[in-house]
Amino acid sequence: MSEVTFTLKNSPVKTDHHKGPLDSSIVIVEYGDFQSPLCAAAVPVLDKVFHSYIDVCLIFRHFPLISQHPNSGVAAVAAEAAARQGKFWEMHHALFEHQEDLSTEKILNLAKDLKLNMPDFLNDMEDDQLLEKVRNDFSNGMHNGVRQTPAIFVNGVLFEGVPSFEELREEINQI
Repeated sequence: MSEVTFTLKNSPVKTDHHKGPLDSSIVIVEYGDFQSPLCAAAVPVLDKVFHSYIDVCLIFRHFPLISQHPNSGVAAVAAEAAARQGKFWEMHHALFEHQEDLSTEKILNLAKDLKLNMPDFLNDMEDDQLLEKVRNDFSNGMHNGVRQTPAIFVNGVLFEGVPSFEELREEINQI
């Protein structure tokens, strides 16, 4: 993991998908792409950090690199559609677990597996507001210096690449 000179220019907001209180003393913001193998590798590390510390907030923001991962945009919208039914993190994990096939058919099957209301899910997949949310996350990431995924900010400082648990633990302990 390499520290980069960029710092997060905006604070976490209520519309961010987060685990833990937004006012935690340690706030980790990840900009991720559901088809990125490196982002998938970061999931268990970030989950371990979240479960190892009491005062941590973990935030996920979309940064689909569509030119490299053509289904990452639709996967991000699917996560937003699942969020409307209170299942963002479940869809987040399912998408990463099945990232080798994020076809529309597979995403619909994942939604069924999560027992989402399918008519609502299908309507939400067509809702321009959800696509706009994904675009806003991406734009926000660009504004914050994100150029690749995963891009992980720990209390505002950007680290690129897949960190190990030990590297994150060291950073958190310094804070």
